[in-house]
Amino acid sequence: MKFINASVEWWPQKSLFQHIARVGRICYKAKGKQPAEGLTEEETEAFILKRDQERCQGFWESGHRSMYRHGTTYFFVPNEKMLHTIHVWSLMVASPYIDYAVKGSKVWISTNSQFLGEHKDWLKMLSRYIVTEEYFIEKAQKYHCDDAFLLLRMTLVVTTQRIQGESYNRKSPNNIAEQSTRYVNLAKKGGVMICRPHWEANSKWYQRWASHFGYWVAEKVYNFLLWTGLKPEDARGNLTFNTYTICAYTYTLNEWHHIIDMRLRDTTGKAHEDARIVAAQISKIINERMQAYLPNFEI
Repeated sequence: MKFINASVEWWPQKSLFQHIARVGRICYKAKGKQPAEGLTEEETEAFILKRDQERCQGFWESGHRSMYRHGTTYFFVPNEKMLHTIHVWSLMVASPYIDYAVKGSKVWISTNSQFLGEHKDWLKMLSRYIVTEEYFIEKAQKYHCDDAFLLLRMTLVVTTQRIQGESYNRKSPNNIAEQSTRYVNLAKKGGVMICRPHWEANSKWYQRWASHFGYWVAEKVYNFLLWTGLKPEDARGNLTFNTYTICAYTYTLNEWHHIIDMRLRDTTGKAHEDARIVAAQISKIINERMQAYLPNFEI
């Protein structure tokens, strides 16, 4: 049995298909097919692009479209008069999947790829205004639109106890990819790992002994049931709540602020200490990134 600590990692979106495929593979703890040795750099890039495009196409066609919520597209419209149809504005105002900011006649928009894939007419009307994240930020700085910065979407990948993963999932806007205990055979994928709970740092030896014994028994029972032929989706019922999980969350900074309020600042009641540990790491990553653009920024 292995022990690990809770951690958070920021995954910037380098390209749309690569990002969606990478996040989606968390669910199955998969790495994806690797390029053969001896390929040139261009051949390797082409192989990876094709692999990730096929993976994304598989997600879409199989109905596993929620993975596309982790893909981000930004728009910058230099003159709001260019958003000339009621259809465009009605979707922007009514849809929970579109976030926008307006300053003067300038409009900044961010949304996810599932929404765009299911509203191709909307995408077609605004396609000429698609911009990179860097350009989006550049225009927000130039026109001093702080609200536009809150539209930036960040994918943060959290390793924590499974019970805390459920805690974050329950309070989140539902752009989630979580490692599955139904499809992932932990015995074949690195073994059962326990994410250390906060209380162990100041615990008595017999508390740790009893807890670790419980983990050991759970692992042995889980592995035995798999050995007898039981499927992972059924054997998982014997795993402890402190078994590790990996969850990817992609939210705007405005949504992250709401989550941090609940899990670090206790706005809806006292948060669990293990949830607070994760929230503190999330807050630190976001603040360090954003203070390069807004020195007084604090999520």
